[in-house]
Amino acid sequence: MDLTISIVNYNTKDLVKQCVKNIINSNISLDYEIIIADNNSSDGSSELFSKEILPHSKRVKLIKFRDNRGFGAGHNLSLQKSNAKYALIINPDIVTLNNAISSLYKFMEKEPKCGIAGPKLIYPDLTVQPSCHTWPKFITPLYRRTPLSRTAWGLKKTKHYDMIDYDHKELKKVDWLVGACLMIRKTVWDKIQGFDERYFLYCEDIDICRKCWNAKFEVWYIPEAKMIHYHKRLSAQKKWWQFMFNKSSRTHIQSHLKYFKKWGFK
Repeated sequence: MDLTISIVNYNTKDLVKQCVKNIINSNISLDYEIIIADNNSSDGSSELFSKEILPHSKRVKLIKFRDNRGFGAGHNLSLQKSNAKYALIINPDIVTLNNAISSLYKFMEKEPKCGIAGPKLIYPDLTVQPSCHTWPKFITPLYRRTPLSRTAWGLKKTKHYDMIDYDHKELKKVDWLVGACLMIRKTVWDKIQGFDERYFLYCEDIDICRKCWNAKFEVWYIPEAKMIHYHKRLSAQKKWWQFMFNKSSRTHIQSHLKYFKKWGFK
């Protein structure tokens, strides 16, 4: 098999339905399967998938968990028994455009040292969404989540972190890619043991790209492959001083601390 597409769902049944429909309608010329890993959703997701998705495509499989295992653990279990050449990690809020998935596949076929490749993510208004970044520093949340983000210093740091000076039109090796959509060589995935499950949510993408580079494989940004990402920064929807009362923000900060505890501060 060429490709296993993994989608982790938690109470986003309508988005998953549209995402799967979009992938199938893309008429990808690859031997592929789609695995939906449901993290014990309470919105009737399993029932909807069983009635409206599974009967219409033999390519789609459903795995149901008894609890919410988080982003990384969901994908790890989804891909545990995959024998495909590549894995595609994709969020439910992604819409693939044209031949985006095939473009990622073809690039990785041509570049054997590429372990992870990601598409150009764009907002619904078709403007570029920052999805390739330089490595974070311990102070990164300081200039992204506080009033310092509006200072000249904060703007300069954010500009570097989000690679604003890069035109996002040329192929580029990058430090790390946002995990909303990643194509990963399955041999690399197995070698680096997938996502680190110590992160429940957030920073798994930074971590897996770092593991990829440490395993002597490259991470590439592929602008030819375009996808719309209906992105919501759940952890940044409150005022900066309210983050302690926002579960998503607390989870993000906790993951950030776990990342630096694991990799150090350099």
